[in-house]
Amino acid sequence: MPEPVTKIDITPLVGVALILVIIFIVTTPLIMAPIDMDIDLPDAATVEAKSEVNITISLTQQGHLALNEDKIDSNRLEQLLKEKLSEDPKRLVVIRADKNVLHKNILSLLSLVKKAGAQNIAIATEQRSRRHFDTIN
Repeated sequence: MPEPVTKIDITPLVGVALILVIIFIVTTPLIMAPIDMDIDLPDAATVEAKSEVNITISLTQQGHLALNEDKIDSNRLEQLLKEKLSEDPKRLVVIRADKNVLHKNILSLLSLVKKAGAQNIAIATEQRSRRHFDTIN
């Protein structure tokens, strides 16, 4: 009588798990951004931190705002941001502003975010290649 198999090959399971992780990494930033807001981000040689716990504020060239994936009125931004930051004030607040938005509008938004109690703030950019960055300097 043959001996029963006591080992389970988990290689296919690990492969499927890794594929799912890659799919989630790719799709999460798409889900976090409002679909119907067109924002043309400026280029930079740095990488944006990506996490589902980030608070994302989007600002279009026309002045429309969104907090995470929800469009909001600018009058409500500070209160909603305070509510989200009350859970964890160290959460990263990422500002996604169109590259054609006036600098003073971004500074006003930064001021409001700080006033709401944010301790970690980042500006979202599109990553450009290192070679392109070197040719500019």
